[in-house]
Amino acid sequence: MTNVDEQGNKNTKWIWIGLGAAALFCLCAVAVAVFMFYKVGQRVKEGINVDPVSASKAAHEIVDYDLPPGYQEQAAMDLMVYKFVIIAPQTANNAGPMIMLAQFNAVGTDPEQMAEQLRKSFEQQSGNRGTNMKVVEVKKMTIRGSEVSVATYEGTSENGNTLRQLITSFPGKAGTAMLIIMGDAQRWDQNLIDDFIESIH
Repeated sequence: MTNVDEQGNKNTKWIWIGLGAAALFCLCAVAVAVFMFYKVGQRVKEGINVDPVSASKAAHEIVDYDLPPGYQEQAAMDLMVYKFVIIAPQTANNAGPMIMLAQFNAVGTDPEQMAEQLRKSFEQQSGNRGTNMKVVEVKKMTIRGSEVSVATYEGTSENGNTLRQLITSFPGKAGTAMLIIMGDAQRWDQNLIDDFIESIH
């Protein structure tokens, strides 16, 4: 029972880390003046939704896909320049990686710069700021008819935990979409991840 509770707490922690990183990224990328800081802060507060039904609706406004077994849309953030949805295991005994989808609406968005900013935001929010994430693999995959580069990063924190991240961008329904998957390397399910990516349409 203790292991289940610990895993449940860990899943919840990753969801809030994801939301915190998304909020941090938005504040860094959008707020260029005191007035804007206030406006963005208000929008962040109003835009966070932890209702699975609303999160699912927000996710499918970005792109359509098949949920991995045991997963559910858990939370969404709808801001002025992008939408952000977290997809995570439904139950405490599933300690699989967390999936995040983002839709950028800003004109002239550079997917690589956005990916790097998001990656750094997640490191800060998860307490892994000192983790030196390095690219361990880059492969080509086809998402929504476009061939894209899918990069996998890996790094070990000071306490010995190995974190893995997968990042790619592709054409979404209404602009540049980004997929970020992160979790412990020991619990990384590559088949689940590949099946999810291949299901995106």
